[in-house]
Amino acid sequence: MLSFEWGKIVKDINWTLVINLINFATLLYLLKRLLFRPALEYLDRRREQIAARMESARVSEEKAAALVAQKETTLQAAHAQARRIVEETTARTEGMISAAKGDAKQEAARILSEARRQVEQERTQMEADLRRAYAEIAVLGASRVLDREVKIEDHRRLLDELLQGIDDEALRMRQ
Repeated sequence: MLSFEWGKIVKDINWTLVINLINFATLLYLLKRLLFRPALEYLDRRREQIAARMESARVSEEKAAALVAQKETTLQAAHAQARRIVEETTARTEGMISAAKGDAKQEAARILSEARRQVEQERTQMEADLRRAYAEIAVLGASRVLDREVKIEDHRRLLDELLQGIDDEALRMRQ
Protein backbone atom coordinates (compact mmCIF):
# COMPACT_ATOMS: atom_id res chain seq x y z
CA MET A 1 0.00 0.00 0.00
CA LEU A 2 0.85 3.35 -0.24
CA SER A 3 2.14 4.78 2.77
CA PHE A 4 2.69 8.31 3.07
CA GLU A 5 5.56 9.47 4.86
CA TRP A 6 5.98 13.05 5.49
CA GLY A 7 9.56 13.04 5.03
CA LYS A 8 9.39 11.55 1.61
CA ILE A 9 6.55 13.80 0.60
CA VAL A 10 8.39 16.84 1.77
CA LYS A 11 11.40 15.77 -0.22
CA ASP A 12 9.47 15.11 -3.33
CA ILE A 13 7.55 18.43 -3.23
CA ASN A 14 8.74 20.92 -5.67
CA TRP A 15 9.38 23.92 -3.55
CA THR A 16 9.24 26.24 -6.50
CA LEU A 17 5.70 25.24 -7.13
CA VAL A 18 4.73 25.88 -3.53
CA ILE A 19 6.39 29.27 -3.50
CA ASN A 20 4.67 30.11 -6.77
CA LEU A 21 1.34 29.08 -5.25
CA ILE A 22 1.98 31.18 -2.15
CA ASN A 23 3.03 34.11 -4.35
CA PHE A 24 -0.10 33.67 -6.46
CA ALA A 25 -2.35 33.55 -3.35
CA THR A 26 -0.61 36.63 -1.94
CA LEU A 27 -1.03 38.39 -5.29
CA LEU A 28 -4.74 37.49 -5.36
CA TYR A 29 -5.17 38.76 -1.81
CA LEU A 30 -3.32 41.99 -2.56
CA LEU A 31 -5.20 42.47 -5.83
CA LYS A 32 -8.49 41.85 -4.08
CA ARG A 33 -7.57 44.14 -1.20
CA LEU A 34 -5.82 46.92 -3.11
CA LEU A 35 -7.35 46.79 -6.59
CA PHE A 36 -10.66 44.94 -6.79
CA ARG A 37 -12.26 46.35 -3.65
CA PRO A 38 -11.46 50.01 -4.57
CA ALA A 39 -12.47 49.31 -8.17
CA LEU A 40 -15.76 47.79 -7.02
CA GLU A 41 -16.30 50.66 -4.57
CA TYR A 42 -15.59 53.13 -7.40
CA LEU A 43 -18.02 51.28 -9.68
CA ASP A 44 -20.67 51.26 -6.91
CA ARG A 45 -20.18 55.00 -6.31
CA ARG A 46 -20.33 55.61 -10.05
CA ARG A 47 -23.49 53.49 -10.30
CA GLU A 48 -25.05 55.49 -7.42
CA GLN A 49 -24.02 58.78 -9.05
CA ILE A 50 -25.55 57.70 -12.34
CA ALA A 51 -28.72 56.57 -10.55
CA ALA A 52 -28.84 59.89 -8.66
CA ARG A 53 -28.34 61.81 -11.90
CA MET A 54 -31.02 59.74 -13.60
CA GLU A 55 -33.38 60.45 -10.69
CA SER A 56 -32.46 64.13 -10.82
CA ALA A 57 -33.07 64.15 -14.57
CA ARG A 58 -36.43 62.44 -14.06
CA VAL A 59 -37.39 64.97 -11.37
CA SER A 60 -36.21 67.83 -13.59
CA GLU A 61 -38.20 66.39 -16.47
CA GLU A 62 -41.31 66.19 -14.26
CA LYS A 63 -40.72 69.78 -13.10
CA ALA A 64 -40.28 70.88 -16.70
CA ALA A 65 -43.52 69.13 -17.66
CA ALA A 66 -45.28 70.78 -14.71
CA LEU A 67 -43.85 74.18 -15.74
CA VAL A 68 -45.00 73.64 -19.32
CA ALA A 69 -48.47 72.73 -18.07
CA GLN A 70 -48.45 75.76 -15.75
CA LYS A 71 -47.28 77.96 -18.63
CA GLU A 72 -50.09 76.65 -20.81
CA THR A 73 -52.61 77.28 -18.04
CA THR A 74 -51.24 80.78 -17.47
CA LEU A 75 -51.25 81.45 -21.19
CA GLN A 76 -54.86 80.28 -21.49
CA ALA A 77 -55.81 82.44 -18.50
CA ALA A 78 -54.02 85.41 -20.10
CA HIS A 79 -55.88 84.81 -23.38
CA ALA A 80 -59.18 84.57 -21.50
CA GLN A 81 -58.39 87.76 -19.60
CA ALA A 82 -57.40 89.52 -22.82
CA ARG A 83 -60.67 88.41 -24.44
CA ARG A 84 -62.60 89.61 -21.37
CA ILE A 85 -60.80 92.97 -21.43
CA VAL A 86 -61.52 93.38 -25.14
CA GLU A 87 -65.19 92.50 -24.57
CA GLU A 88 -65.43 94.90 -21.62
CA THR A 89 -63.73 97.64 -23.63
CA THR A 90 -66.05 97.00 -26.56
CA ALA A 91 -69.07 97.11 -24.25
CA ARG A 92 -67.82 100.30 -22.59
CA THR A 93 -67.12 101.84 -25.99
CA GLU A 94 -70.59 100.93 -27.22
CA GLY A 95 -72.03 102.38 -24.01
CA MET A 96 -70.04 105.57 -24.48
CA ILE A 97 -71.15 105.80 -28.11
CA SER A 98 -74.77 105.24 -27.09
CA ALA A 99 -74.45 107.85 -24.35
CA ALA A 100 -72.82 110.28 -26.77
CA LYS A 101 -75.61 109.67 -29.31
CA GLY A 102 -78.21 110.22 -26.60
CA ASP A 103 -76.45 113.39 -25.45
CA ALA A 104 -76.18 114.57 -29.04
CA LYS A 105 -79.90 113.91 -29.62
CA GLN A 106 -80.78 115.76 -26.41
CA GLU A 107 -78.51 118.65 -27.37
CA ALA A 108 -80.01 118.72 -30.88
CA ALA A 109 -83.52 118.68 -29.41
CA ARG A 110 -82.56 121.47 -27.00
CA ILE A 111 -81.01 123.55 -29.80
CA LEU A 112 -84.05 122.92 -32.00
CA SER A 113 -86.40 123.84 -29.15
CA GLU A 114 -84.37 126.98 -28.42
CA ALA A 115 -84.42 127.92 -32.12
CA ARG A 116 -88.19 127.38 -32.29
CA ARG A 117 -88.66 129.47 -29.17
CA GLN A 118 -86.52 132.27 -30.63
CA VAL A 119 -88.37 132.08 -33.95
CA GLU A 120 -91.69 132.22 -32.08
CA GLN A 121 -90.47 135.22 -30.05
CA GLU A 122 -89.26 136.99 -33.18
CA ARG A 123 -92.54 136.21 -34.95
CA THR A 124 -94.54 137.49 -32.00
CA GLN A 125 -92.38 140.63 -31.87
CA MET A 126 -92.72 141.14 -35.61
CA GLU A 127 -96.51 140.68 -35.42
CA ALA A 128 -96.67 143.23 -32.60
CA ASP A 129 -94.48 145.66 -34.57
CA LEU A 130 -96.58 145.06 -37.67
CA ARG A 131 -99.80 145.70 -35.74
CA ARG A 132 -98.41 148.95 -34.33
CA ALA A 133 -97.22 150.06 -37.76
CA TYR A 134 -100.54 149.09 -39.32
CA ALA A 135 -102.41 150.98 -36.62
CA GLU A 136 -100.24 154.07 -37.04
CA ILE A 137 -100.72 153.96 -40.80
CA ALA A 138 -104.46 153.54 -40.36
CA VAL A 139 -104.65 156.45 -37.89
CA LEU A 140 -102.46 158.62 -40.08
CA GLY A 141 -104.62 157.77 -43.06
CA ALA A 142 -107.78 158.45 -41.10
CA SER A 143 -106.46 161.79 -39.84
CA ARG A 144 -105.65 162.86 -43.38
CA VAL A 145 -109.05 161.81 -44.55
CA LEU A 146 -110.66 163.73 -41.80
CA ASP A 147 -108.12 166.47 -42.32
CA ARG A 148 -107.93 167.23 -38.76
CA GLU A 149 -105.55 166.44 -36.02
CA VAL A 150 -106.39 163.71 -33.59
CA LYS A 151 -105.63 164.11 -29.91
CA ILE A 152 -103.18 161.76 -28.26
CA GLU A 153 -105.86 160.10 -26.11
CA ASP A 154 -108.03 159.57 -29.16
CA HIS A 155 -105.01 158.27 -31.04
CA ARG A 156 -104.22 155.71 -28.34
CA ARG A 157 -107.82 154.63 -28.03
CA LEU A 158 -108.04 154.14 -31.79
CA LEU A 159 -104.76 152.21 -31.79
CA ASP A 160 -105.95 149.87 -29.01
CA GLU A 161 -109.26 149.23 -30.79
CA LEU A 162 -107.42 148.60 -34.02
CA LEU A 163 -104.95 146.24 -32.31
CA GLN A 164 -107.79 144.25 -30.78
CA GLY A 165 -109.45 144.03 -34.14
CA ILE A 166 -106.21 142.87 -35.76
CA ASP A 167 -105.64 140.28 -32.97
CA ASP A 168 -109.18 138.93 -33.43
CA GLU A 169 -108.66 138.80 -37.20
CA ALA A 170 -105.28 137.05 -36.80
CA LEU A 171 -106.78 134.47 -34.48
CA ARG A 172 -109.51 133.68 -36.99
CA MET A 173 -106.90 133.24 -39.76
CA ARG A 174 -104.82 130.77 -37.78
CA GLN A 175 -107.77 128.54 -36.98
